[in-house]
This record gives sequence, structure tokens and C-alpha cells, in this order.
Amino acid sequence: MSPQDARDSLAWWFRNMARFHATGADRASFFEGAELLEQGHLDEVTAAGRVFRVIRADRFCRFGMDGPEPPRPTDPDDLPEPRTRRDPARFDHGLLPPARPMSGAELVGEHVPGGPGVPAEVTRDARRALATHPGVVRLATRFAAAERENGTWPPHGPFLHSPARVRDHLAAYFDMLVPKMLRPSPAVLAEYRAAAALLRDGTCRAEVTVLGRLFRVVRVEYVVRTGPDGPETPRPSDRDPDDHRSESGEFRCTGPADDDQ
Repeated sequence: MSPQDARDSLAWWFRNMARFHATGADRASFFEGAELLEQGHLDEVTAAGRVFRVIRADRFCRFGMDGPEPPRPTDPDDLPEPRTRRDPARFDHGLLPPARPMSGAELVGEHVPGGPGVPAEVTRDARRALATHPGVVRLATRFAAAERENGTWPPHGPFLHSPARVRDHLAAYFDMLVPKMLRPSPAVLAEYRAAAALLRDGTCRAEVTVLGRLFRVVRVEYVVRTGPDGPETPRPSDRDPDDHRSESGEFRCTGPADDDQ
């Protein structure tokens, strides 16, 4: 998600709050906040007496000798997934926890990217963030399917709230998308459907192999840098396409018109 995606989502949420959950001055304030977000690259806006900020979160996987880390025994295997990308529960689940000191292997936010393949401005901004936002806060863990390919593990599908949802997603890929995308022979299709059945057998397995393809449910962590003024906002070097969806784009038509505000 780019900073502009976050602004668009927040503008949509403001309009939803104004239409269905707020009255009087708060309602007008939410509408005003949505309009401000739709007019420019704002990273902070106040609405109904509350301060909202677009923040940056780094996403990473921990790796060992055998590849990316699978779910831990302490991770809940099944959590309800928000119904849509803009389900209000998605916002509640992602609230920043209280800041706490992190040390040792937890200090993933201390890494400064560099080298010939990294733009100089990316290295510059990362180094500056060590001083301006020295704290590191961990967000809720997500999970995804990854496939081993020539020594790498690219993600396969969305980042979801629990291992169970990832298994469901991967099983659906084997059952429904593989027949359409690969047009396999009956024998090959049977192998994929057998793999889907394994993912649904209730054993909470983290890996499945089908025709030499190894898939793994992997653990994905997110961290946010914090400073005296709160969480870090987007950096100048972050990709931020200038794509304002006026009136919250296609989402404007999902509720009553604003003529009655």
C-alpha cells in the first residue's frame, strides 16, 4: 500500500463515519477531513477532535537455513478475516500497541539499506530516521503463502490474519485457479486437488509439496519507527504516486449523497 492508498482509505472511512456514525459538528468535521485528504498529499489531518496520521510500516520475514519462518506455536491458528479491505475491523486490528524498548534480534528497524542497488536517497532517509524516530514498535503479525523458487521464496497471494486463512486461500488456488490457469491433465489436476485436501485436513500443516513445488505458510512481521512526535510518516524516497481519487473515487457512491450535510 502506498501513502496515497492510505489517504484514499482514510478519506473513505471519514465519509463512512460522517454518513452513518456521526452527527452535528463531528459529522461536518469528518466530511471536511475527507475533502482535505482528497485535495493533496496530507500525511496528518484532524477530524472530530482526533488526529489521524499516514504512517510507514516496514514488512519483513525472518529467515533460517531452511527458508522463511513458519507460524510459531504461540500464534493463533485461526482469526476472523475482515470482510473487505475497508472493513472497520481492519483499522481496529492494526492500532499501534504501546511503545516498548526492543533489543538484540528484535531491532530489525536498525537496518539501513545500502549498496550499489539501493538509491542514495533511500539510504539517506533510512539513516536520518535512526535519529528522528529511534523507537521501534511491532504491529500485529500477518501470514502468507510462499513458494520456493531457485533459492528464493516469493509470496504467493495476500497477507492474511492467520495461518488457517492462508491454508484456505492456497487450497482454493489449487482447486479453482490451477485448472483455469495451467489447464492441467487429469493426473496433474488430481495431484493439486490432493494437496488442497491436505491443507484442509485439520492438521494445521505449514508446508505442502505438489509435483515438486514446495509451498510454505510463512510468518510476516511489521514494525513502525516512532519518535517524540509519534509514528514516522512517509519518507521523501517512498514511492507515492500522485493519484488523488477525487471524492474518494469509486467509494463515493456507496452511501447517501453529501448534499444533506
